[in-house]
Amino acid sequence: MVLVWPIAAAAGNGHDLPMLEVLGISAFDERIYRAVLASPGITLQELVARSGESSGRIQSSLTRLQSKGLVNRLWGRSPRWTATNPGTAIRSLVRCFQGELDRVTDTADELETAFRAVGQDPDDIGHFEVLAGPEVLARWYRQVQQEAKDEVLTFDRPPYVLDYRNPLQSDRLRDGVRYRTIYAPEAFQHEGALDQLDTMLKVGEQARVLPGLPFKMVLADQRVAIMPLHLHLHQPLSRSVLIRGSTMVVALVELFERMWREAVPMYPQATPPDSTPGPVGDPAPEEDGERMDLDLEDRRLLALLAAGLKDDAIARQFGTSPRSLRRKLRHLFDELNAETRFQAGVQARRRGLV
Repeated sequence: MVLVWPIAAAAGNGHDLPMLEVLGISAFDERIYRAVLASPGITLQELVARSGESSGRIQSSLTRLQSKGLVNRLWGRSPRWTATNPGTAIRSLVRCFQGELDRVTDTADELETAFRAVGQDPDDIGHFEVLAGPEVLARWYRQVQQEAKDEVLTFDRPPYVLDYRNPLQSDRLRDGVRYRTIYAPEAFQHEGALDQLDTMLKVGEQARVLPGLPFKMVLADQRVAIMPLHLHLHQPLSRSVLIRGSTMVVALVELFERMWREAVPMYPQATPPDSTPGPVGDPAPEEDGERMDLDLEDRRLLALLAAGLKDDAIARQFGTSPRSLRRKLRHLFDELNAETRFQAGVQARRRGLV
């Protein structure tokens, strides 16, 4: 549900964009902070009434804000909340953040000294740059794709800096840039995500699904990569690192290829990802397996099952109820002559469906 705060609570930055994310304060927490700032002595119940959010979520937000020194709790029969002086509190957070950056810089200097001591030139190793703030990260995410000439490799999982859709991708695919993407199952929690994937597959994306992706990543032409410095599923990305021309990029490419081989192809019959032998192409089915044809809906269902999505998430992508989904599953299992999901997976593998 969208928060609806009093007008005064949004005052301060002249627009609706969150300004404190770079300090590790989420957009939601910032809105809670602004509400407390505008209404000194406000209670939890009043915040709940104004926002429509649960008391648990708002209480968690207040606790986080209190830990950062932005709000104080006034004890009494009905506890109330008040904001600390923003000039003092926020500047203190900025100093802490700057201190972290200074320590990183000092560490980089020490490591470079050690690096040179063994006769290596850092210019031969590559370039690392910390990207702070969602706007900076979004700009570089677009730029890396725009500069790609051959191929973009992606680990796709929440959270997202922009919308989970990538409007630039279809244009680059039409330009001849190849996209290979490994999706985490959580990437399909958004309604419409599967339809978006269908659109990208039609213009040439090669997609697979793999549970347990370790992090987000975009990597272009085996020379430049962006990956987050931290990854919390329910918190916005605040800092990432840009890596250019480094041996670490080579390692990330090797990791991608290994996980690509382990991942489940999306709709392999309808859109064969590649006929190229080696790590890019799909593994062939077992020679003794009987091939069979499935319609697009069954291929979708089989791919999402193999990827480990829960029934509720799959039903949401199909726009149906869990009960209707179970009927679809029963039909698919009958087609595969299977009684359980495990048996269905074995049969699908034998028949070259995953």
